[in-house]
Amino acid sequence: MPQDWAATLGDAYHHLTFHIVPGPNSITYFIPLLLLPLALCIPPSALSRFRLSCLFLPPIYACVIHTWIWGGGIDVISVNVILWSSDLIAFQDIRHFYRRIHVAALEPYSENQDHIRQKAKELQISRGEVEPLVQQTEENSSASAGSDKETWEETYPESLYARLGWVLTLLISIRLSYWKIGDVKHDRAQPPQRLTRLAFLRWAASVVVWSYLVLDTAAFYARHDTYFIDPSIGVDNQIAWRENTPQFLTLMSYVPPRILRSATIAAHIYGVISFGGALGIPIIVLVNYLGLISDLWSPQSWPIFFGPFSAVSERGVRGLWGDWWHQTMRHSTSIPGRALASACRVPAYSLLDYTLRTISAFFFSGIVHMGLVPPEPQHATMSTWYVRLFVAGFFWLQILSFAVEIVVSRLLRRFYVGWRPTLLTRIATLIWVSAWLCICLPVVGVGLKQLGYGGVYPLPISLWNGLIRQHWVMWSI
Repeated sequence: MPQDWAATLGDAYHHLTFHIVPGPNSITYFIPLLLLPLALCIPPSALSRFRLSCLFLPPIYACVIHTWIWGGGIDVISVNVILWSSDLIAFQDIRHFYRRIHVAALEPYSENQDHIRQKAKELQISRGEVEPLVQQTEENSSASAGSDKETWEETYPESLYARLGWVLTLLISIRLSYWKIGDVKHDRAQPPQRLTRLAFLRWAASVVVWSYLVLDTAAFYARHDTYFIDPSIGVDNQIAWRENTPQFLTLMSYVPPRILRSATIAAHIYGVISFGGALGIPIIVLVNYLGLISDLWSPQSWPIFFGPFSAVSERGVRGLWGDWWHQTMRHSTSIPGRALASACRVPAYSLLDYTLRTISAFFFSGIVHMGLVPPEPQHATMSTWYVRLFVAGFFWLQILSFAVEIVVSRLLRRFYVGWRPTLLTRIATLIWVSAWLCICLPVVGVGLKQLGYGGVYPLPISLWNGLIRQHWVMWSI
């Protein structure tokens, strides 16, 4: 009986990781997760960056490649491990230049804080810095949750115990919040603005409600348009409604199919990410309120997941990706381009430097999102690698839109000195972004349809379905 239970569980896990979502299928999958922190805990006095790279990167790469071969393809986590390992071990000299920012109001007092403050002061004196590393500031005091904004910076620690905490904190700081990394734009925004616990919960509640409505609306429409369940139907094909489609929904037939379907794909992607990201936040904040975790590890101390949408009307596609959309993988995917620019002695923040970072960010973002495609998608009607290319192609296309916007913006500034966005130009920019998304979203839509996402309702309870059909529960148990 136990053997039958183990075999059933094994078969279910194999089906999950080979047909639905990729995952670990080899012990070598976990070895890089140990090698990376181990490598970063070795001080520069013991191994230089070059020797550290030569010693640790080959086995990390070998383990990841082995798990890709054994598992039948790439996945999101292992690709990110490759990127983080390359960035933190080889491309960036974190042991000399990275500094962790401590905020007194976010951390319970410990005797180690006095030691860190003293080391920061000594570092300030040795470097002859004008700006103190330990300072009192009233910036963003209205948004601050604490009465104190004292901050101090911790360089690569000398003791092994402190070094381990420093390294592990760095590895889970995906957006590198509370870190100075030598990038002026990033460092200027540190430490990030934070909200009170109550203000943050109000924000999170509004996000949950709004993203639920967006996702439910997109899913309800997709459930009735055969385009989302039939891979043979193109994005420009006339809408063919499924049986029992509500009468009011058929009025959408007057909207061009590409616009309607592209908007649905966009709403679906935004809703899943936004709703999923905000849903678990109240639980973490509650744990923080009970004193089980410090403010530093609670979401109200983190940057808001999405930025201001006004950036899209001001800067177009560049504002969409650079300011509004979440920045979870911004550093891991763009640092290779930054490292290449530095190696070629390209001036920082020049057009060529910006170009290399942009190409790097979107190229590797495409590779990362390829990892969403399992080795053998159960609903696919084309080769798995074709599905992966459709998913990655959406991100690679964004490079072209950036090039178009850079050329146009430079021409405007050349022929219209002192040009500034107006209401008319903001509307025109939104129209341009919408048109561009109507071109590139159907590309990733092909991949999503091949993965069978259109046939699965993403929410267990549907407001739309309940109001119209009195059938609220969408998942069968």
